[in-house]
This record gives sequence, structure tokens and C-alpha cells, in this order.
Amino acid sequence: MLQGFAQATEAVKRARRALLVAPENPTPDAVAAVSAALAYLQAHGHVAEALVPNVQPDKLPHYLPHRDKLQPKIGGTRDFRISVDLNRAPIHELSYDVKDGRLHILLTPKNGEWEKKDVDLRPGEDRYDLIVAFGCPDRAELAKCFRENSDFVYRIPVVNVDHDAKNEHWAPINLVDLTASSVTEVLFGWLADWSEHKIDEQMATALLSGMIANTQSFRTPRVTPQTLERAAKLVAMGADREAVVHHLWRTRPVNTLKLWGRALSRLEQDEDRGLVWTTLSRQDIVDSGATEARLDEMVQELIAYAPGAKIACVLVEHDPAATRVAVFAQPPHQADAYGKTLGLDGTKQRASGAISKPLLEAKDHVVKTLRQQLK
Repeated sequence: MLQGFAQATEAVKRARRALLVAPENPTPDAVAAVSAALAYLQAHGHVAEALVPNVQPDKLPHYLPHRDKLQPKIGGTRDFRISVDLNRAPIHELSYDVKDGRLHILLTPKNGEWEKKDVDLRPGEDRYDLIVAFGCPDRAELAKCFRENSDFVYRIPVVNVDHDAKNEHWAPINLVDLTASSVTEVLFGWLADWSEHKIDEQMATALLSGMIANTQSFRTPRVTPQTLERAAKLVAMGADREAVVHHLWRTRPVNTLKLWGRALSRLEQDEDRGLVWTTLSRQDIVDSGATEARLDEMVQELIAYAPGAKIACVLVEHDPAATRVAVFAQPPHQADAYGKTLGLDGTKQRASGAISKPLLEAKDHVVKTLRQQLK
């Protein structure tokens, strides 16, 4: 049991309104964690909302609780308070108008008049007084989710829930378990410590789905006896394993499978350096009738079946003179660090971008660069 469980539970109990947040490019594990946590907190009678950037609720699996309440963005995070001293002149009428992008407020006194010293302008209370972040390795990653009002995350207490070895323990309360296989496994430990009987069948299914997705059905090296024990416990609590497996692996379109087949048929490996890579031409995309969108899933499969892989790379022909490159890293390796020398941007898990070279030239350049870095 993590030492911070009791502290995190108390923080949520004290919060007026909590905001649950997944990273900017959330994994199925992070989405499942937010969904399960939202259902659990509401079952306890706590007011909470959920932010999952870029989420499309209608495309989420049906077994995730409160999937329709996962918001791709949130509105204002803080009020602005205008107060007027009515001792000098009581108010008779209030009206407002919006013109040319400006709000005009008209106050009419019953008698007399107000002066500037009677009016006080100041920021009001924050809409949320606690953030629970799932799978965010540092505060900068969390701040990306808010863009224009990122300063919000620097003044609000945060509970940091993660399993990544690169997590910087950056929050006041850190639930970071390096022995766990997934964010959902850490969350299950917390919720079970808080009040296990509140975990219903739908919450259990969501937690199990995150664990299965992040371990490729318990095939990755991160799986421990504790992981299997917790998964078995979730099944005993009513988690629908068949529904999860069906959604994750039996609902993929034929065109996606065709594209994967072409990518896997060209798979190459440098076992000494733990590097695997593959290429796809523009014609491969056209012939399969698929898109590049689900290649990330293919890479996760690839890594699961090649446990020695530290870095995986997919190169897709964009046009005759340019190639899109995506680099995926297994902890403790960092994709953004390796990708930087190639002009790629991203996170510790994934970095991507375009290289102004034809596909085969780009492949030689990328593989050579990654080999040098992996020495």
C-alpha cells in the first residue's frame, strides 16, 4: 500500500469540486482511470468533473462508466468578482451589454452616485479546488491540457497518480507505484484502500480494461504477480473481461488489419540495441483503405511480441520527398529525447514529425541515428 493513499482520500473528501485529468494524448489506460475514478467519486457523493483532451465520448467503449461525462475541454476555471459598496448609494437597476468584444455593465443608483473607491475588482474563487492527474509525468505535461489558462495548475493542489519510472513526483500528493503495470492498477489500489465495497461491476470493468490495454493482455514485462492478483480480484468483483477483450482486439476493421500486416511483414530488428522498425508506403495506405491513426496500437502490439525492444519506429511515406516518423519508447527510455536529434516533438512515450527525405533515405537516416544513440 502506498503511503499517500490516506492523504489522497482526505484531500478528495475536503475538496469542494475535484477535476480529474488525463494527459493531452491519453492512453486507453488513462481514459479508463479517469472514467472509473469519476464514477467512484460520484458514488461517494463527491462533486467531480473529468477532462480528457481530444476525447470523443461516442467512440469510447460502452463499458466505461460515465463516458458521456468525459469532457474534451473545460470552460472557465476562475470567476472574476466585481463588488460595489452600496452604503453610499443603494442600487436601483443593473443591466449589461456586450459590444465589440467588451462587456459593459450599467449600474443605476436609487439616489446619489458611486465613486471609484466604492468599486472593488478582483479574481474570484477557482472553480476547482483539487486536481487528480492520471499518467502525467510532470506538471508541464498537465499544463498542456489547459493551454490558455495553464497557470491554473500551479495554484491548485494536485494528486499525482502514475506508474511511470520517469514521473518526477511533482505534486503535493504522489501516488506513484513503480511496481504497477498501469495507472488503473495504481488507482485500484487507492480505491480499494479507501472503500473497496464501493467499486461496482462497471468500475471494475473499467479498471480491468486499463490494465489489459496497458499490458497487451498481460504480455508485457511490467506484469507482476501483484498485477495478476489484482486483475483476478477485479474479475471476482464482476469485471467483464470478455467485453474488454472483444473491444480491444476483436473489433478492428479489416482494412486496419491489412495495414498492420504490411507493416509487420517489413519489420526489422537490431537485437543488440533493442531497436525495431518498419516502413509503410503511401500505396500501402491507399491499398488497405485504412488510415495511419491506429498505427500506435500496432506498435504496442509489436513491442509486446518483441519484449527486448526498447525503441520502436514507424516510417510512413507522406509524399515522394517527405516521410512521417513516429518513435515509441519503453521506460526508462524517452522518445522525446531520441526524437529531438531527428527534429521530432512529443512526449517520453512517443515523438513524431516529418523528415524531408524519401522513405528509404529517411529509414536509413533514422535507423543510423537511433543506433548511435542506443550504443
